[in-house]
Amino acid sequence: MRKGDRDKNHRQHIGYRLWFAALTVILSVAMLPYPGGSSVWAQDMPTQTVQDDAGISSVNSGSDEDRPVVIVIDPGHGGENLGGEYGDYTEKDMTLVVARAMKEELERYEDVVVYLTRDGDTDLSLAERCEFAESVDADFMFCLHFNLSEYHTLFGAECWVSAFGEYYSKGYSFASIEIEMLQELGLYSRGIKTRLNDKGTDYYGILRHSVERDFPCVLIEHCHLDQENDDPFYDHGDKLIDLGILDATAAARYFRLRSTELGVDYSDYEVPQIPVPEYTVAPDKTEPDISMIEVLDQNLQNGDVTVQVSGADYDSGMLYYTYSYDNGENFSELQRWPDRSADTFNFTMKVPPRIIPQIVVNVYNGYDLYTTSNMVSLPSMDYKTEEELIAEQAQKEALESASKAVESVKPYTAGQTDVAQNRDDGASADEGNKPVSFGYFLAVCVICSLLLLSVILSLVLFGRGRKNKRRRRRK
Repeated sequence: MRKGDRDKNHRQHIGYRLWFAALTVILSVAMLPYPGGSSVWAQDMPTQTVQDDAGISSVNSGSDEDRPVVIVIDPGHGGENLGGEYGDYTEKDMTLVVARAMKEELERYEDVVVYLTRDGDTDLSLAERCEFAESVDADFMFCLHFNLSEYHTLFGAECWVSAFGEYYSKGYSFASIEIEMLQELGLYSRGIKTRLNDKGTDYYGILRHSVERDFPCVLIEHCHLDQENDDPFYDHGDKLIDLGILDATAAARYFRLRSTELGVDYSDYEVPQIPVPEYTVAPDKTEPDISMIEVLDQNLQNGDVTVQVSGADYDSGMLYYTYSYDNGENFSELQRWPDRSADTFNFTMKVPPRIIPQIVVNVYNGYDLYTTSNMVSLPSMDYKTEEELIAEQAQKEALESASKAVESVKPYTAGQTDVAQNRDDGASADEGNKPVSFGYFLAVCVICSLLLLSVILSLVLFGRGRKNKRRRRRK
């Protein structure tokens, strides 16, 4: 080969290498993680049902079509890690019942393999749970829990998802199905949320470790053990099994599974498609933006006050409200926000009598932060309560009964019966037994009292007279 040809080939070879290096740098930059300081709110991510659009993660992304779906179920807590305790309920035992029921139900579907991180009273670290899921090449991990709140006031179900990329997208997609089914069961939805720690990563370790091992995970808080609103949805047996079956059905819908045994086919189920966020989906840390009230009606006869509430939170939406008639000294229990899609609603509260009502309302957003409304002062209510009306009626009936008892008393006169029986003028015997009036009865009582007083005075005088006689005899 001539020298000129060698130089030409050498220059071409160098050019190819430079072009390949530049392409590698471009691809590396494109795959860098999103900047941790930026954020986007969860409600700003639109839900879509169009399949496989650009920027939307596929449900079975990263899975070979020829292999079954691999699901790992993680019963929260275990061993010395008891979890929540309330009454005779212990969370570690409850989550295992739900997990076993979920696994049994899922295994009735085709093309799915299901694992439990623990099938006994075992204490595992969060890292160990996620390491196991990674070892079986999990497509998804479902972490099962029950909730408690500090002041025993919160109620409802909620799901926690990662705040990052496709882990957020896939987690939110499944959680949308789960929460909707829990609502159909009757539980109140506390929403689908993210939470960050001081380092800007996922607060919950199970989510953080799953992201590190490259599979999506959702933490399901089924309900609160310490709130009467949620009491009907759990027990030590059948209701926990029902929750496990519900969780399994949500997973089957998400993965579009079918079951000949159950006679169901979710192949065409429209799974909510959540766009992959470009930035960290940060939690809401601010109170609701709007909290205003207006009194529409005051019923002075029974204490009913109808209030119009306007509340809004542009980050995480509205969740609860409470009300007070004493300017915030005391508040009602948490009330459900009637319509999460509406900012305004009316409700009627009962105000006790003989106070000057000063109405205020607290409105709570999806992260349990609240804003207090303006105060509306109303005229005093002097109505009588139902208990007072019942007491008055009972007192009135007692007086009437006593009056009738007095009127039924008849004077007794010696020989009266004989006289009544021996009358020959044809008059009824009842005429001689007419009830006496109260005045007559009172007069008889006065006369008897005077007679008794006279007898007592006579005895006293008689006694003194005898003493005087004895003294004179001694002298």
